[in-house]
Amino acid sequence: MKNNWLTEIPFAHRGLHGPATGHVENSLSAFKAANDRGHGFELDILLSQDSQAMVFHDLSLDRLTGKPGAIDDYPADQLKKFQLTGSDDLICPLRDVLRQADRTLPILIEVKGDQKKFEAVAAAVHAEVKDYQGPLAIMSFYPDIVAWFQQHAPQIPRGLVATSLNDDSLPDRYFSPARQISWIGELAADFIAYDIQALPNDVTRYGRSRGIPVLTWTVRSAEQRDKARQNADNIIYETAGRTPK
Repeated sequence: MKNNWLTEIPFAHRGLHGPATGHVENSLSAFKAANDRGHGFELDILLSQDSQAMVFHDLSLDRLTGKPGAIDDYPADQLKKFQLTGSDDLICPLRDVLRQADRTLPILIEVKGDQKKFEAVAAAVHAEVKDYQGPLAIMSFYPDIVAWFQQHAPQIPRGLVATSLNDDSLPDRYFSPARQISWIGELAADFIAYDIQALPNDVTRYGRSRGIPVLTWTVRSAEQRDKARQNADNIIYETAGRTPK
């Protein structure tokens, strides 16, 4: 199995965050808490107005900062001053996360394509990770982003994020298992990150039969951990108090 580190320890979804930890998602504190548990972490990337890779999940700033507008309405230097609601943490650039991270523990970077700037966001991420000395992989729902890394940085492990449960957030083709299997082959994906609620399915069976690691998100309960053990090779999890082993 390629990139065995992808399956060795669990990944905290957006860092170890939530009421049980006191940390906010996608914050330096949440990432440090995950590393302090000996776990890796997953994070999200969107672009600032000046095309910097910022660690943030939503296009809108409202939920996590109370600020008006979208993340790409502001340059990085201004975003770095915005406090994450209910914490002392600030929105941070990807470079700050990489500077703090325990380089013996893995990082999953979900490169978001919601801004429809596929090449720009991929290039911004690559500029920050190209010299990183530690286990790190990129992944995306958007094949165009994964394809950018396949062409420009094939040495960086890359994965397809997918689900078959259509929530109307993306065009219908993104939810097609047949299309997902085709993309995995075309992109020479090193791993698959699949929705726990859609397991098992043809996509994950395809991957596992070919030695492609299957990670599953977002695992939030003991029942889902059991399901993941049977149908995937590792978990991307959130916790309500008990951290998975």
